[in-house]
Amino acid sequence: MARRRKAKKTEGVTGVLENPSADMDIKSSAKADGADQEKPSTVFKVSVRNLVSFSIPEDTTWSFTTYSQLQEGSHAHTEIQNRHKTEGTYQSEVYLTYLYQSHKYMVEISGRADGIWELEDGTIIHEIKTTSTQLSEIHEDFSEAHWAQGKCYAFIHASNKNLNSITVRLTYFHRPSGKEKSFDRTFTIDRLEKFISGLIHPFAAWALSQAKWREMRNLSIKALEFPFPAYREGQRLLAYNTFRCIQDGKRLFAQAPTGTGKTMGVLYPAIKTLAEGTIERIFYLTAKNTTRAVAENAYRLLTLQGLRLRVLTLTAKDKICPHLIRDCNPDKCSYIQGYAHRSKKAVKELIKKTDAYNMENITETAMKHNLCPFELSLDLALQCDLIICDYNYVFDPRVSLRRFFQQKTREDCLILVDEAHNLFDRAREMYSASISKKEILEMSRLIKQDLPAVYKALRSISRVLASIEKKTAADRIEAGGTSYYVTSDFPESLTGPVTCFIDETEHWMLTRGDEEEDYTDGLITLFFDLLHFKNISELYSPEYRTLITGDGSRLKLTLLCLDPGIMLGKVMDTARSSILFSATLSPLSYFRDILGGRKEDATLKLPSPFPRENLLVVIEDCVETRFRYRQKYMERTSNAIYQWVKNHIGNYMVFFPSYKYMTDVLEVFTNLEGDFKILYQEKDMDESSRNSFLGEFENFGDIIRIGFCVMGGIFGEGIDLSGDRLTGVVIVGVGLPQVCPEQEIMRSYYQDKMGNGFSYAYTYPGINRVLQASGRLIRSETDRGALLLIDSRFGQTDYLQLLPDEWHPVPRTSAGMDLEAGTRQFWEKR
Repeated sequence: MARRRKAKKTEGVTGVLENPSADMDIKSSAKADGADQEKPSTVFKVSVRNLVSFSIPEDTTWSFTTYSQLQEGSHAHTEIQNRHKTEGTYQSEVYLTYLYQSHKYMVEISGRADGIWELEDGTIIHEIKTTSTQLSEIHEDFSEAHWAQGKCYAFIHASNKNLNSITVRLTYFHRPSGKEKSFDRTFTIDRLEKFISGLIHPFAAWALSQAKWREMRNLSIKALEFPFPAYREGQRLLAYNTFRCIQDGKRLFAQAPTGTGKTMGVLYPAIKTLAEGTIERIFYLTAKNTTRAVAENAYRLLTLQGLRLRVLTLTAKDKICPHLIRDCNPDKCSYIQGYAHRSKKAVKELIKKTDAYNMENITETAMKHNLCPFELSLDLALQCDLIICDYNYVFDPRVSLRRFFQQKTREDCLILVDEAHNLFDRAREMYSASISKKEILEMSRLIKQDLPAVYKALRSISRVLASIEKKTAADRIEAGGTSYYVTSDFPESLTGPVTCFIDETEHWMLTRGDEEEDYTDGLITLFFDLLHFKNISELYSPEYRTLITGDGSRLKLTLLCLDPGIMLGKVMDTARSSILFSATLSPLSYFRDILGGRKEDATLKLPSPFPRENLLVVIEDCVETRFRYRQKYMERTSNAIYQWVKNHIGNYMVFFPSYKYMTDVLEVFTNLEGDFKILYQEKDMDESSRNSFLGEFENFGDIIRIGFCVMGGIFGEGIDLSGDRLTGVVIVGVGLPQVCPEQEIMRSYYQDKMGNGFSYAYTYPGINRVLQASGRLIRSETDRGALLLIDSRFGQTDYLQLLPDEWHPVPRTSAGMDLEAGTRQFWEKR
């Protein structure tokens, strides 16, 4: 039972609950018939941790939270708790949750006390903190926030047990030495209640403002109508399935061709569920800036109808940082110094000014208040309903938004993944990690004199790599001209040296002075690379392989993630629902397998909304494009392209599976007669060169303009050349990834797992490159275009089945289709 308070008190504990909550939450409590009408109807939920961090801003966390704490904190807690369990009355990990009431609101406070002693002469609440700071430097008043957490648990427990006083023991555990240092403070229940009231009032004021905002937001959402006169073909079905999957807590994998209106088809029903309280926040994930802009434009279109929605577009730290050289050490960056105490004013200023937050207005406000714009973005995220960001802010363990996706209890958020066909390769990169011996040796040379302890750790890593190379040399195999060794075993011998390097380098980072050395940036980069390696090593599982390539100083050891679906699934488990959509998710069963889908999750395949007669598709299946036949069919390939483009003035793109193949065909093609303007994709094109290339396609109707490109490259997706800016596309080859160790290892893995290794490693990724490239052609219901597929394999049954239904039946040259006559007839219909 709760401790009964005197009548003059307005705050007190009114109930005991058992389930903890790690996140701030706002929900309306329904009143029962005959209930006290004066009882507040709004319950605000908050964890002890978040309550303290909200009401007691503390900048010491910038330097206090280190790798050692993050990685070893839980182990240290367990070690200390086990020490005290022998004392008999000690309980560890005690969950406490209470409902705190005032005349205006109720706040449900919950959390987990590290430990509790129930002794004859009193009760002690145990709060444990792990630190790499020397214990001699830690005094009783080291951190107000650390005491605050202990006092919150003390108040909850004392109120529950009707205690008049209670003791808080704050223990600092120094992991390197294994020693601990403790401080005791005893508090009366009256003093603790006054303290709790001081924490709750600022939080409740913010929560009430959030509740008021949500009420206004929800009214605007309920009044919101679909922003177009009618749904496009397939768009209503996409919207309905999105809505149902959110309601049912499922994942949806949707293939929605270009022109379906994918963005509005998923965003509109998602926003509607916000008002119903089904979800609390939407994350719209993109792989490219172009799709990010599409989401922003969809939001702006809805605001024209009166929608009120707080929307944040997250910009990468490197892009938004005002420094030329980024250094997030608070001793070196004035934008971080005192950030926690100064940031709330800036957040309030932006919230009052606008509902949409982007790089421009965030940076402007941050500079006005001398704040870190990236950290300001993260603080704004807590206030926002829709967050538009890159995949990595949700899925990458290095930079994911931990406040949303790594809490112990989940928030009912929604994850929308645009261009989801890109997620598999991105996720494999996120969950893989490498050690380069060349980088180890170069850094060893640079720091040898100044940092002997770090040097020693690097030399240990180098020796282990040399030993691994020697043991595996005889068992190497070859793929795509690269010699490699692969094993399912994790290289345990690297764990000790890598950990030692991380510890020594972290110590240097915490204690180094202001003077910059030539090696400073490189060493910090290497630190984070090897930290990532260690973190990934802890995820090592049957879905991983250890890959070794190169030799001597060029040796590279990679922890290769072959199947990130399990990790993606775990992240999506923290959300209520996830909607993954793209114009090219073919076959859907394949993408559901590799992107963390479950058997109960839905799949949706929509037809193209564009008139079939506007697209000419032909297969030139009398040409072989396999590597060993390319030279033999070089002239025929060039002639097929020539016949496809020569009869109609317009703009064309020709896509090849490799840069070398493209230049070889281009050399033959330039000798053919014709008034063509030829462009070609260069290696390593910068943004200016890319824009210049695409700018050529703004001209049309004057000449036959042909752009030679690489499939899967910068022009293979994410560009929009509607109307006459692009009238024809030629695709040479079936898009198979080049043979290399990684693809061969993947083929073997999926052969064992699915019995279809070649399809998973080569065929399916290849056909999606083909579909992405072909998707550049028809961008609106009035566009007309001609698509030529050159490769004998396109005429085979297994490939024909992977092509869009609306393309069928597809005429083939082997069945008598004449390319020149076919294109002439198609364009004459215009």
